[in-house]
Formats: sequence, structure tokens, C-alpha cells
Amino acid sequence: MGFKTHRSFVAIIGFFIVLAAADAEAKTLRFADFGANRGVRAVALTWFANELNRRSDGALEIEFYWGKSLLSTGTALNGIADRVADMGSIIGYATPRQLRGYNIGDLPMDNPDVWVGMRAMYLLATSYPLLQQEFDKAGVVYITNYSTGPVQLICTEEISNISDLQGIKLRGSGSYGKVFADLGAQVQRLPQSDVYQAMDSGLLECNQNYYYSMKAYKQYEIASFVLELNWGQNMSFGIVMNKDSFAGLTVKEKNVLRETGSDFIDHFAQLMMETSLQDKAAMLAGIDGMPVKVTTLRENELRVLRTTGKEYIEKWVLEAQADGKDGRRMLAVYQHYIDTFTGELEGKGYPWKR
Repeated sequence: MGFKTHRSFVAIIGFFIVLAAADAEAKTLRFADFGANRGVRAVALTWFANELNRRSDGALEIEFYWGKSLLSTGTALNGIADRVADMGSIIGYATPRQLRGYNIGDLPMDNPDVWVGMRAMYLLATSYPLLQQEFDKAGVVYITNYSTGPVQLICTEEISNISDLQGIKLRGSGSYGKVFADLGAQVQRLPQSDVYQAMDSGLLECNQNYYYSMKAYKQYEIASFVLELNWGQNMSFGIVMNKDSFAGLTVKEKNVLRETGSDFIDHFAQLMMETSLQDKAAMLAGIDGMPVKVTTLRENELRVLRTTGKEYIEKWVLEAQADGKDGRRMLAVYQHYIDTFTGELEGKGYPWKR
């Protein structure tokens, strides 16, 4: 091989090495989240980012934009579709028409177990064609899910049964808030960040909430009573990715993202359940000397909530059908998945305890 030929060969090899190095450089994905960088969800998202980076051998990195610094709750879905962010957290109720199918996760069903609910919702979102088409039409790819955990009430006076809700000034949201209104409560709608002041001033007497959120917002300081409903959960609440950003990943990177998204379900469910138990115990013991009394709603009273809630489940079915979706079929499949994972839980226990 002559000198010139050798030099050309080395140059060609060098060119391909540069290309390979460029391809190996980490892809930084901008992640928009409307929450603050603290609490159980932020901890879980940090785990997600670290696992994604580790499993992709450093090819995928996440750059977080917390606290609505990039996108607000209401603009998250369309902002991710427009690639303001590569991926991020969405809440279904903010875009009820665009994500009619996904809002099935917020229906007041008998579905209080966090792991069962999240697994059922994840399977539905990743396998049910109409739901996949809905995300595709919205310009995003579904990655994984969150859950709020089961619905509870925290109140400034003791509430022990359904009849006590008559005339109570209660902050509620979604179908759950509508059920409370049907049962006689004077329901108001405002963000959790405004509840403390409203309860402290007497504008509210009860708040629809979850154990981890009660503690995070320090509502135990001005409300000493919890009526434990363990009723349903909000799960139209997850992570999606821009379609073009997803398409730009390699096959390996897509597989890593999918696998990490699935494992996130188990990780988040465990973290959520353990944190909620710890937060409940802390409030019962009395944080800063202010113990909270917890009363569990009796089963016959819980059946009243479920029965009243069926009206709003049926309403969703009809709305889905009006949008051209077979809502009744989707509901049946979702219920089947809930029953399937309930059976798995009863037979095998939680994955992290096996």
C-alpha cells in the first residue's frame, strides 16, 4: 500500500470513528414537570432518569425542568407534542377531549390498590389500539404512569359517615367531587396549594386528598380529622414523549425506554404505598404535637360511594362513544385488567416482596 493510499485509508477510518463517536454521544431529553423537585414523585423520577442513563450505557440523559418552568399543567400535552419538551408529565383532565380514553383512569371505580391500578392502566395504555391511536393523534408516545393513590378526606371537624357530608364545604375534583356534591356536600374546586388558607379561614371544612399530599401541604396543621375512604384513585396521570423525539431513538434506546417505563410502575407503586403508610403513621403520632384522628369509612357506606359513582362511569362511556370510541368495550377491558392484577396480587403478592 502506497503512502497516499495508506493516508486515504486512515482518513476514511477516522471519518467512521468520528461518526461512531457522534452517534454514541448522549441524547439529552428535556423533561417538563409541573411539580416541585421534592416529594415521592420527584424521587421516583430521579430513579427513572438514573436507570434510563445506566441501562442505555450513557446514551440517554434527562434534563428536568421542574415547577412549570417549561410547561404548565394545562399546556403540557400540546407543549410536548410541539417539542417544547421532549417528554414530560401530563394530567388527563387538563385535556378531556384529546385524551377521552385515557381519562378512564380517573373514573370512581372500585380500584384502590396502587400497584393493581397502575399495572392495569399501563397495560391498557400500551396494548389497547384505540388508546394508542389517541396518544398518536395527540402527537405523543405513552411511556408510563403515575397514581395519586386512593382518595381520602381530611377535615376540620370529625366526619364518620356519608350523611355527615350534608352541607359540608368541601374541596373536590373530577368525578369524585361530583359524587360528594350528589351526597349533599357544597363542593368547591381549587388547587391544593390554596386549600390550607381556605381551610384555615373556614371557607372549607373538608378536602379531597391523599395521605402523601396531606403531609406535603401540611394540612394536618389546620385539619385534625381524616375520613379514610380508600376509594378509587386518579391515574389519568403519566409520562409521554414527543413522537419525533421517540422516532429519533435507536431500536436499543426505544427498548430501554419501554423497559424502564414498565419497571417504573413497580418502583413508583412501592414508593407511593410505603410513603403513604409512613405519612399516615406520622400524622397519627402527631407531627409537631398535632395528632390526626383517622376514621375508616364502613363498607356499607363505601358501597354508597361506589353506587353513586356509577352514574359518572356511565357518563364517560357515553361521552367516549360520542367521540367515536367504544367506551363500553374499553371499560370492560380495563376492568378485566384490574381483576387480572388483583388475582396476581392475591396469589403472588407484590413484585418487590416475591
